[in-house]
Amino acid sequence: MLRLIKSKYIIILITLISTSLFAENFNFSTPLDISSAAGFSSQITADSSGRYVFAIWLDGTPNIQTARSADFGQTWDTIVTTFGTGFQPQIVTDSSGRYVFATWQDGANIKVARSADFGQTWITIVPNLGAGSFPQIVADSSGKYVFATWQDGANIKVARSADFGQTWTSQIIGTALSPLSPNPQIVTDNSGRYVFAIWDDGTDIQTARSDDFGQTWTTIVPSLGTGDRPQIVTDSSGRYAFAIWRDSPNIQTARSANFGQTWTTIVPNFGPGVSPQIVTDSSGRYVFAIWQDASPNIQVARSDDFGQNWTTIVPNLGQGSVPQIVTDSSGRYVFPIWVNTDIYTSQGLRSFFPITKFNISRD
Repeated sequence: MLRLIKSKYIIILITLISTSLFAENFNFSTPLDISSAAGFSSQITADSSGRYVFAIWLDGTPNIQTARSADFGQTWDTIVTTFGTGFQPQIVTDSSGRYVFATWQDGANIKVARSADFGQTWITIVPNLGAGSFPQIVADSSGKYVFATWQDGANIKVARSADFGQTWTSQIIGTALSPLSPNPQIVTDNSGRYVFAIWDDGTDIQTARSDDFGQTWTTIVPSLGTGDRPQIVTDSSGRYAFAIWRDSPNIQTARSANFGQTWTTIVPNFGPGVSPQIVTDSSGRYVFAIWQDASPNIQVARSDDFGQNWTTIVPNLGQGSVPQIVTDSSGRYVFPIWVNTDIYTSQGLRSFFPITKFNISRD
């Protein structure tokens, strides 16, 4: 007999979006378990086709857990790994899904692991990247160039690998006035040549760029303005870059159309919210944002003009917190994930598969 308890669990929502002008309908299928225990701090990534999808989260131990799908998120396998205990897990894959990389905080250290067989087996890299917290990780389309960023005291550090995540070198690229939550993020184009970092320096949102595969970095002046919790994403070429952050109480976005050298803040903003995330297709034309509003409901917005104008999708995705979002290279398949705190269950991690259909309407 199932014992009902109140617990957080992870919801994976797979949304099929036609890259046309639209009218939307949301249909939800029966949820599927992808873990036997409650989870939190979930992250998700997908290859360029949307076929291979990878999730990472913490169980109640807290141990780092991963799962993979090889059929566009319809069925999932939980992977037995030796990641051990940790916090703040992150996951990323190359365009094919063959190379998958994870990072997390283990005590005082930042660790990374890699898979070269579509997420089926994993190797933790030795030595670790050093002391720190709030790690993030990104890879180019081939998986050859991999970049990580994290907070080490009041410093913002980056590390790079040029051999599919097997060996790493690191450097300091910036400082934060507050060492508590600079929330550094990192992203790269398909080639690994253009790399962009973003963080909160305690007052403003700062960005930095590299145009030589992460070997040297330039901090961009001026900053994006006041705020915290920044995120950044780029298209496949590195030409279009998009940022999102909380400029309390509102969710704010900005765009760059010149490889991160200058930025334009978008007006109007999305209104009050927390935990914003942003993602784009390979061209930079279709951009998707997700955040938690004050209700708290999960809101999604899309842009089909390179982040210049935005439409908030109605209806919202329902109640939840700490959302994440990823899309395939075309922008057709969009995968949000979030924690639902309002369901009473002891079955832990679950997966939803609705389809959103947009009617074709072109001039």
